[in-house]
Amino acid sequence: MSLDTPIGTVSSYLAAWAEEIGHSSVETWVLALALAAAVLSGFHLWRIAQREETKRLRLEALRGTTTDTARTVRTAHPPWYRRLGSLIAASPIIGTVEQQRLLKVLAAAGIKGHGNLASFVASKVCGAVAFAGLMWLLLEWRQWFAGATTLRLAALSAALMLGWRLPDLVLNRLAKRRRLRLEHGMPDALDLLVICAEAGLSLNQAIEEISRQLRPSNPDVAEEFAATAAEMQVLPDLGQALDNLVQRTGLDGLRSLIATLKQSIKFGTPLAESLRMLAAEMRAMRQARYEERAARLPVLLAIPMMMFILPCLLMVVGTPVVLRAMEAFKSITIGAMGAP
Repeated sequence: MSLDTPIGTVSSYLAAWAEEIGHSSVETWVLALALAAAVLSGFHLWRIAQREETKRLRLEALRGTTTDTARTVRTAHPPWYRRLGSLIAASPIIGTVEQQRLLKVLAAAGIKGHGNLASFVASKVCGAVAFAGLMWLLLEWRQWFAGATTLRLAALSAALMLGWRLPDLVLNRLAKRRRLRLEHGMPDALDLLVICAEAGLSLNQAIEEISRQLRPSNPDVAEEFAATAAEMQVLPDLGQALDNLVQRTGLDGLRSLIATLKQSIKFGTPLAESLRMLAAEMRAMRQARYEERAARLPVLLAIPMMMFILPCLLMVVGTPVVLRAMEAFKSITIGAMGAP
């Protein structure tokens, strides 16, 4: 059956419909425009409702009193890997203590949101299965340990443990890199906090302003201060929000800052001079950390120098000496053989 007939039918129908609309009255056009405006208005209201629902769920998550509706939205049709991760996380393989540790490491790495723990556990399971499968294929392909079942089981177990631990190593690396970025951007945040305090802003307003100003230069610090500002609006105790900031970042230098802020909240003491001193101390600590890393460079470079540079240097210096010694021994040997 040819496609010309259906295409011709559709084109003729569209042409007739366009001609009919063209000869219609003004009331028809007004009705069409009203229907289009109603559809656009409904879509806009739906977007506003979705935005308000998202804000409500975030506030309920911060309060720690998530409703049944939020649970239904979060758990509605989760992907297969999250279901697998939730099943493994709830089993005795992980345990409650390990779950809390993984949640802290995920938060330190900047991975926040619902279902991230299940996804991370699923990645560990998939990594373990993938590494064990690759090891088994390698053993069968190369025929290694063909007659030693114990050695094959040991190799498969080692590959299984490596695949299970590899996501942890990657996550710890991400957490360390994010902590370095936080340490680098925290003195600038304190300087902005000093400026906001001298401008007469309250603590909550100053923290919100810092989160907006630092977002282009240091998104990690801006994200932490934005979360602190949201918690200060929801939690009844402002000190708890500041303590949560220290727990999320894991920076020891923030403890003195939080103590100063708590003292200012409790007693109403001025913040500007204290924060300026704290910012100078954090910059001095960062400079000392850089100097410590620079002082470690000679020790770290000693091994590459011994492995790559020293053999080349010995070859350049010692090769002429060895050649001259060989020529000297050769001449002595020839002279001894030619002597009567």
